[in-house]
Amino acid sequence: MDKPKLQTASFIVSQTQMDLDMEMTVFDVWATKVHVLMLLETGIITKESAKKCLKALLEIEKEISDGKFSINPEKGAQLTLEAKILEKAGDAGYSVHTGRSRNDQIMVTELLYLREKMFIFYEEVIFLLESMQKLASAHRQTVMPGYTHMQPGKITTVGQWAMAYFNAFLRSLETVKFYLNQYDMNPLGACESYGTSWTLDREFTGRYLGFAKAWEIPQDAIASRGFVQLGYLNVLSEVSLIASKLNEDLILFNTYEYGMVELGDDIAQRMHPITGSSVMAQKKNPDVLEIIRSTAPQVIGSWAIVANILSSLPMGYNRDTRETKEYINLGFQKTTATIKTLQKVINSLQINDKRMLELATSNYSLTTDLADFISQKTKVGYRLIYKIVGGVVDEAMIKGQPLSQLTALEIIQKALELGIKMTISDEEIKQALDPKLVIEKRKNIGGSNSEVMKKLLDQALLNIKAERSWLLKKQEDVKKAHQKTESLVKRIIKE
Repeated sequence: MDKPKLQTASFIVSQTQMDLDMEMTVFDVWATKVHVLMLLETGIITKESAKKCLKALLEIEKEISDGKFSINPEKGAQLTLEAKILEKAGDAGYSVHTGRSRNDQIMVTELLYLREKMFIFYEEVIFLLESMQKLASAHRQTVMPGYTHMQPGKITTVGQWAMAYFNAFLRSLETVKFYLNQYDMNPLGACESYGTSWTLDREFTGRYLGFAKAWEIPQDAIASRGFVQLGYLNVLSEVSLIASKLNEDLILFNTYEYGMVELGDDIAQRMHPITGSSVMAQKKNPDVLEIIRSTAPQVIGSWAIVANILSSLPMGYNRDTRETKEYINLGFQKTTATIKTLQKVINSLQINDKRMLELATSNYSLTTDLADFISQKTKVGYRLIYKIVGGVVDEAMIKGQPLSQLTALEIIQKALELGIKMTISDEEIKQALDPKLVIEKRKNIGGSNSEVMKKLLDQALLNIKAERSWLLKKQEDVKKAHQKTESLVKRIIKE
């Protein structure tokens, strides 16, 4: 009588899981090749057995490339691969699993896959940095209002605003590096969780897979499944949070009331079936920005789900950790799409410099700069000048009088009410309220002064170059490790 099928098999090996495993199969094959090479190197298997297994793996690799490989849901990814090797290599295939468990096989496959995904993501962030630097450079001295508590605060420049986000995204790459370095370890050889008596060379497999070192304690290696995904989701959460803040700015700046920016036609159009209204012909909806803004809570939610999955698991392998694949995959999909789309948004963004200047000069946000100037000129303590200028501006706002109409006499008289005598002219007041002159006065580190900004922008280009060099070095190391694997496989097969 045939053995009855396990009724829960489709639940344990779901279609979603199989789809994700198919994406990782090429990395499983690479790691399996390296494992076979190591078994040969240590004398655990014969050259003849190794040849048969390696030939089988090359054939399977070709099937994957041609779209002819599929996972048997009754076996799952790892046992399907093993069955394929047995089918092609005969009895020699039984030796492939020597000193290896599905646990370390899965762990190394996921690490290789996630490393590659993070490299791709890293590069997309670099492209976004380039877009932000170009925007900042093109509008280095374009005056715009700055806000605190969503109220007009002080003036700034588009260049400084863009560089603020540039630096935030740049810092996020340090988080990427941290986790890439944190998990630059080879788990292969940890077996099921407790190591093995087989004389494995874990440093050999690490070198041929491009890892910096072996993941030393077997229990730690296998029990850390899911923590890698959690770490990378932390990276994605950070980046998506920055993107969300940037998009909220643009959504506000893009409103009719602000009118400071306009989205390019490749991002939004009026009477468009997607970004236009079906009844309000004047609408040019920022759908793209709103969807990008929604990414952060989804990615953070994925991080929280993974953290909760891992929260009560004991040492050793637990099947629960399999579920983390779905959430890290969602995180990569959402955040990578966000960053790629944000590049297009920034590249086609239209800046309304006239509207920005109009707002900056009409919303009283030059008040602090006026107070700073008077305090610097008169040497009277800033807090007293704050009261003097604040009183004059408060009266002006009540009357609807713009700052540009303030007179030196009004300030002098307000100062006398506090027992302070000062000498100041209308021309000095006019210069103190000139936005172009104001931003040039800010010469401190990170200030809006044109020379300071030039140095920041030049440094930004150097930072982009450094980040690209770092990534290329990492990618080249992995590429060399893979090429070294393929070269050794071919040599052994030919011998």
